[in-house]
Amino acid sequence: MTSAPRQVTDINGARYSLLRQLGRGGQGAVYEVDGGRLAAKIVFDSSVARRERLRNQLTQVKRLSLADLEIARPIEMLREPVLGYVMELLTGMQPLKVLGAVPKDAGSPAAWYLAGGGLRRRLQLLARSADVLAGLHGKGLVYSDPSPHNIFVSESPDATEVRFIDADNIHYTSVAGVPAVYTPGYGAPELVRCTSGVNSLTDAHAFSVLTFQTLSLVHPLIGDTVNDGPPEREEEALSGQLPWIDDPTDKSNSASYGIPRSGVLSRKLIDIAGRAFGLGLRDAAKRPGVSEWAECLHGAADATLVCSSCKGTYYLNEKQCPWCDEPRPAFATAAFNLWDPTIGPGGELLQKPAGDRRKAVVAAVLALTDGETVSVTQRLTHGCDGAAGARPVVELLLTGSRLSLRSVDGGRYRLSSPSGGRDTEVTDRVKEIRLEPGIASWRLHIGAPDSLHRVVNFEFRPGGAR
Repeated sequence: MTSAPRQVTDINGARYSLLRQLGRGGQGAVYEVDGGRLAAKIVFDSSVARRERLRNQLTQVKRLSLADLEIARPIEMLREPVLGYVMELLTGMQPLKVLGAVPKDAGSPAAWYLAGGGLRRRLQLLARSADVLAGLHGKGLVYSDPSPHNIFVSESPDATEVRFIDADNIHYTSVAGVPAVYTPGYGAPELVRCTSGVNSLTDAHAFSVLTFQTLSLVHPLIGDTVNDGPPEREEEALSGQLPWIDDPTDKSNSASYGIPRSGVLSRKLIDIAGRAFGLGLRDAAKRPGVSEWAECLHGAADATLVCSSCKGTYYLNEKQCPWCDEPRPAFATAAFNLWDPTIGPGGELLQKPAGDRRKAVVAAVLALTDGETVSVTQRLTHGCDGAAGARPVVELLLTGSRLSLRSVDGGRYRLSSPSGGRDTEVTDRVKEIRLEPGIASWRLHIGAPDSLHRVVNFEFRPGGAR
């Protein structure tokens, strides 16, 4: 079977009308179901063995504790002769692949990139996807086939919902020799060579590829020498026998297309990509895990500003917008430091050596663009990850050099000047302060004054030169 019927029935007799195709992969396709927040996956394989494997896999997945992860939960198997199942899926979603390749009729690639939500939204979607994979790995499970085809994201460029479909991919680590299912182009080299089963590091390779591709619009292993060469050269590249496109010492597989990495990858993302596709390509043990990807992606998204002209987003260290050349506006930063009251007055900010000086330990930096409301979440204030990390704590709004703060979690937080001479409190009522250029003029304490906690240092920064 290679096409889906207009209507399917599950094993309990419930009927579902199928609408548009949402995505298609090597094993089957996913269709929107009429009248509900559901989708149906149709598997194009009617073999008895495949049907039994799918039934057993879905039974196992339905028993797993996955409610805290953004994974489309399977509901029920479909009745013969159709092979597949019905799953939960939010309406208004599309596969991540639509953000990773410029359509032929798109016109300006830059305009198309911005229309999809730009850089920040891509970073946020990828960070949330990494959170899901990391949460799955934390339960001792692997997804086995992460790809832009089975990660679904909000259609709206203003939303950042994520759902992994194809729950039948989820299982425990397998061993070499067991046939591994992966999407061509995203399988780890050891899977392509059939020298390993699926595990958290094969998931990590697939995720690193789709992340690099979604941000820079080029596959990290497919350079000009592969595109212009015979088919077997692509297999060599995907099995780890060729250098990656940005290899600093071997340019034989460099790519002449895609977005310049310096504009869409932060320094940390450039570093982690270099490890993923350098040593990590040949030695899985050297490959960064998805938790590290999640941390770097969240941090990169936090460090983006909104252009006042084209509304594109870009990193705060740029002097002008890379999308339209508009000078960088004035902005503020919120630096999250560790505060230890046991050190004594005046030295509570934890320090680390930096050459001949000591610098405060910075856990994270959040950029604040003029006129944009930003939520400080538990990921930033308490180091939480996953769904817990997305819970808002304090809301910030920068207007010129004035900063408005409001507690949104019911908490009351101390706000003080660095000298301690001025002291106030942030509650559910808006509190406004003035920031001084070039100095950390106010500190927001997230935690009890007598215990280790994070403190937020706010600093106003001038705009870029023309």
